[in-house]
Amino acid sequence: MLDDIHATPEQIANLLGLKPATIERYRREGQAPRPVMLALFWETKWGRATADCEAVNWAASSHQQAQILQRENARLVKQLLTMESEISEQKNGAANGPLFQIG
Repeated sequence: MLDDIHATPEQIANLLGLKPATIERYRREGQAPRPVMLALFWETKWGRATADCEAVNWAASSHQQAQILQRENARLVKQLLTMESEISEQKNGAANGPLFQIG
């Protein structure tokens, strides 16, 4: 991952709050603690691609949810208008009379 990050060991060490010698030791050993690896992952092209993909998927999901809610709102508005129309058509009906008659 260090090879994919276009920064000097000093810049990487500064980003992580470590000493440059520690970064060089991680590079030499080919291993670093998990928190360091996770922090570095988001600085690589793979981490950025993952974040971009997540953002696109979240946006698409949110857009789809908004469309579903708009359709449901339109359906409920139509139902409300129908109910208001039925109330206004009732002649001498009680104020608490049924909106719909079943059967």
